[in-house]
Amino acid sequence: MMWIPFMIVLALFAMYFKRNLFGTGPSYGRDDQPHKARDPLEILKERYARGEIGKDEYEEKKKDLER
Repeated sequence: MMWIPFMIVLALFAMYFKRNLFGTGPSYGRDDQPHKARDPLEILKERYARGEIGKDEYEEKKKDLER
């Protein structure tokens, strides 16, 4: 009779290690989606919109990317 609680605790540990060590089960905070490569022109537009680069630099880099 004493072995039933021990088996329950053992099963809980096994489930915990299976999820955390082998990456199965629900992921909490992990991004399971493959990362898509971002379009360099979109990144350039975002930088220009944030004011990180000026209009001249934007136009120059845009021409380089469109080649």
